[in-house]
Amino acid sequence: MRVLVTTLAMLVTLGVAVGGLPAESRAAQATLVCPATAQAGQQFVAGVTIDVGTTTALGAYSAMVTYDPAVLTIAAVDGGDTAEFSGRPTTNTPTPGATNIAAFQVMNVTSPKGVVSVAKITFSVAAIASTTTSIGLSVESLFDTNAVNILPITANGCSVSVTGSVPTTTTTITSTTTTTQAPTTTTTVQPTTTTTTTQAPTTTTAQPTTTTQVPTTTTAQPTTTTTTSTLAAPTTTTATTPSSTSSTTLPACSPAPVSITSNFNGTAIPKDAFIWFSSVLSVPGPNPAAFTVRCDDSTIDFVAGGEPYVLDVPRASVTFSPASTLATTEFDSASQEWETVIPSSGDAGNAFVTGLGFQVPVDFPGGIKQVTWTCQLSSDAPGIRIQWKWAAAVYTDFSPDPNSLGVKPVDGDGSVYENANEAGTPENFRRFVIGGARGGGGSNFTGGHSGTKAVACPLEPTLAIPLCTDGPLPPSLDRKIGKARLLIARAPGAVSERRVEKLQARIMRRLEGIVRLAHRAQRMGRISPNCARALERMVVEAR
Repeated sequence: MRVLVTTLAMLVTLGVAVGGLPAESRAAQATLVCPATAQAGQQFVAGVTIDVGTTTALGAYSAMVTYDPAVLTIAAVDGGDTAEFSGRPTTNTPTPGATNIAAFQVMNVTSPKGVVSVAKITFSVAAIASTTTSIGLSVESLFDTNAVNILPITANGCSVSVTGSVPTTTTTITSTTTTTQAPTTTTTVQPTTTTTTTQAPTTTTAQPTTTTQVPTTTTAQPTTTTTTSTLAAPTTTTATTPSSTSSTTLPACSPAPVSITSNFNGTAIPKDAFIWFSSVLSVPGPNPAAFTVRCDDSTIDFVAGGEPYVLDVPRASVTFSPASTLATTEFDSASQEWETVIPSSGDAGNAFVTGLGFQVPVDFPGGIKQVTWTCQLSSDAPGIRIQWKWAAAVYTDFSPDPNSLGVKPVDGDGSVYENANEAGTPENFRRFVIGGARGGGGSNFTGGHSGTKAVACPLEPTLAIPLCTDGPLPPSLDRKIGKARLLIARAPGAVSERRVEKLQARIMRRLEGIVRLAHRAQRMGRISPNCARALERMVVEAR
């Protein structure tokens, strides 16, 4: 897998960043959309769109945004609104005021077409005085999904009028409240400040050097915190959007949240019983020796007896480690996080991700439908394929301490629980399982699994730094790089070991051909020695 990851990073760098001659001409228009005005000291968002026409599907782009660093700085670069380019682009700022952005997609070969939203750039306004500043946009290269250059390309930047900052007004108020028959509020202000109080506060508009004091009445509202513990009866809520949860999301693969909806069986669930929700994942190989998959912002929502429920599920990490010899699962009480560690050399079966013990507050009817579990999956290993699913079983007794459940980390052997039970089984409470939710009791300790959602983590190569900046590549070399890139783009979808081996062999043959063509092009004077060495070095490292 290291070969595939490194190779794709190299190949897309070559195929997208260095440019080349097109196989056919298809006009494209890139546009930077900015707000007309922005406030000094604030931020604004500019969008990058690329119109590739109705017959061309956009596969990759590399662009440069230029700006005055004394006026603007880039705070963040995020993916666009188009699904295929919604992942965070690769960025590079070689000099102040010039930022490269680039990305490619392997989701579809026939889309996106037309106007494609590829990136959103958050600018911070560094200027403190009113000014007008221009933001430039240039496209270094575009490729369709067949790795063919899209030319010609035009690009339009934008202009933003910056409104100067407003002088800061400092207000110092000390309030003392004395309670008699009616509260009396005494406001102490600075000696040079005049405060006018009528039945309603009078607002004084001050000149820049004036400090305005206005009595301030503060009403302290009680802070309500709703916490769904492992066993506590839930707070019924009609919220349709889960509350955000602080999370540690890994940057290499951060797709949109994944949701799986499934149904409970027809067995009613009695009041005070416990539903054990558990989810598992698998990562078909080959994979890097060490990597981590996370599940954050996880919620379960359903309607039972006409009442809606939204349950917050603890976040989780699953670490694949070459140093581990036995799979383990623990719950970190300080961070409120499930932590599972899996030996890298273990079987590629299911691994426990996260779980929640939920005590039923009232009798639940059987046949509850549309139970949806949502999880934000992420990983620090680009190129992997995550397969995720969930289950639910009912228990008559459970524990409020997640670490006392004895949650099994993996299917079958490979942990301290050497049995045939599935990952997610609460080993210490098996005798209390009954039918209900998605289980039938007996030896079904997790319940039947839902359908599986697969998330393919795109490889995010460094596209911003061209290897060969002293001229275009010869068409034959450019085409060979494009073909190798297409092969590597298939890597995330190769789930069988035999398929991966075949892809690796074909990729290596393509790489060897690239090196031969590079040396030939150098001897003929069509590329520089530096370019040829750069190509050879990247291919050697990819091996």
